[in-house]
Amino acid sequence: MCFKLLVQRWESHVNNKTLGILLFTLSILTMIGYFCWLFLAPKDIVILGKPLSEWALIIPVVIIVYAFLFIVAWVGWAMASTPPPLPLIKKTPEEEEETEKEE
Repeated sequence: MCFKLLVQRWESHVNNKTLGILLFTLSILTMIGYFCWLFLAPKDIVILGKPLSEWALIIPVVIIVYAFLFIVAWVGWAMASTPPPLPLIKKTPEEEEETEKEE
């Protein structure tokens, strides 16, 4: 309830144009930061035997692979935990006549 109230207040103050400007600005700043991390990072800073520029490639790849595997695991869990559908039983002509007589 409290979260819903916060969202309603936030939505009343932020319109689509403001949200679009915010998303655009954050994405441009992120692109600039990633470019600096990948191409302008000093080569002498080494973490676990790899320079920072290599980590700029490794981390996003790991995130993408884990996100994909999480979705596959979720689909597998949903398939395994969903009960099978009930079998359809065809009525014989005699049973169909009985249901028609009851109506």
